[in-house]
Amino acid sequence: MTARARRWAGLAALTATAALAGCGSEGEPLRGVSSFWVKVEKVNGEAPPSADEPLPANRGDTVDTWDFRIEARDPAGRRAPFDGVVRLSVEPGAVIDVEAAEEGVAVGRNIRLRGGVAVGAVHVTAVYGPTRLWAEDIGYLPAARGDQPVCSNGANDDAPGDVLIDFPADPGCAFADDDTEEGGSFSAGASKPVAYALPRVADVQGGGSATPYAFEGIQINTAAPQQVVVTRVASDGFYVTDLAGQDTGFNHLFAYNFNTPANMRVCDRLDYLAGTVNEFFGFTELSFPSYEIAPFQEGTACPVPEPRVLDGRTIADATAMERLESGLVRVEGVHVSKNFGPKPARDNVFAPDQSNCDLSGDGQIDFESPAEGSCANACSRDPECSEWTGYSARGNYKVTDGSSMIQIQTGTVSDFDPTSHRGRELDAVTGTLRNFSGGSLNWTIEARCPDDLVCDAPGCASAVKSSKEACVRMRSLDDNDAETN
Repeated sequence: MTARARRWAGLAALTATAALAGCGSEGEPLRGVSSFWVKVEKVNGEAPPSADEPLPANRGDTVDTWDFRIEARDPAGRRAPFDGVVRLSVEPGAVIDVEAAEEGVAVGRNIRLRGGVAVGAVHVTAVYGPTRLWAEDIGYLPAARGDQPVCSNGANDDAPGDVLIDFPADPGCAFADDDTEEGGSFSAGASKPVAYALPRVADVQGGGSATPYAFEGIQINTAAPQQVVVTRVASDGFYVTDLAGQDTGFNHLFAYNFNTPANMRVCDRLDYLAGTVNEFFGFTELSFPSYEIAPFQEGTACPVPEPRVLDGRTIADATAMERLESGLVRVEGVHVSKNFGPKPARDNVFAPDQSNCDLSGDGQIDFESPAEGSCANACSRDPECSEWTGYSARGNYKVTDGSSMIQIQTGTVSDFDPTSHRGRELDAVTGTLRNFSGGSLNWTIEARCPDDLVCDAPGCASAVKSSKEACVRMRSLDDNDAETN
């Protein structure tokens, strides 16, 4: 035997000795619960969906029922005689409750195993993509109804050296109705994935005023028939529209990138888009986005859709505006409010150069101040008043057709001075629609570039351009912070 062979033989003997030692001095197998075998047997009464035909992403507005079987397993993979309670969860998504045929077996999101087995149904919502059912032993034993739970009896019921008493001080107490202060084994198990589709842009928007996936990391469904197209490249991110959702709306989204996204342009189609979903004062955002741009094919027409022209009825309809959030919109035949200037308003009287409701001069409006709050509310109700503080802080100002009104932001049109154009007509204003929950005038149209502002003033475009051409520029830089690196 060579020296190398002897070393391998010695290592094998050492490994075998260690394995035997791990089984105990008498060579007995390890016992107790090591994991849980979890199987989802039915989804909504039928066989679980396949990856080729997934169920639609659940937005959290419906409840699905999963029938399951759970078995406790020992370290050797055999069924373990575990008589205890496991906590159920789904990832991603949420468990509403658990039900079982035997009374008292299911409690909330928990189910008791008898002889190492539990059979029941779990109600889930907000599930999407490959979703798994998890079971974990957290040491929770719900007290019987009417009994005083050990974890809320004011006594120390576990180890003598443990001075911690009851929930939440004692880490062995999962909840206040826990009937044991002993911790669990934290053994766990997960099912094979249940196939749901990834959320579309419309799913992330949620079909209402708030996303159903707040603070979740989401991968957007960009596969056919979805067609996710970049409609704006901004200094702090980019806007996309899913062309497959145009009939129902809610198909637009802003991705907050903190700076201009690299190597992107209007008209790009995205093959991949993911990030963390947030609601920023009522505005749905995809933060920290990751994306992949589809290869450009020569001769392909720009797929950016034409903007939706807003009328007074649409602007007054909160649901209709939500459908268009982050989308391309346009107003036509409006004029800048006549009263729009830096001088303080007095007694709620406004003039061409006098619409500032910051009467104290501290740079902001105090709505708890009777004078400033009353001034701001009066200006907000008046189509011909555009409050100065909003413009000086965020660049927003009001336009109106005499009855309906909306805010616009034209900071991207550097040569245009809104105050010198007050009271004068703007032929058309195009841009992405942004929401900010505060006050009665929540919506702002943000012009993307000079092409989006049509008027007879310096900096404006002379005519409306097609969306296939408007604001279509060269790609952004690969490294926008190159000068500071």
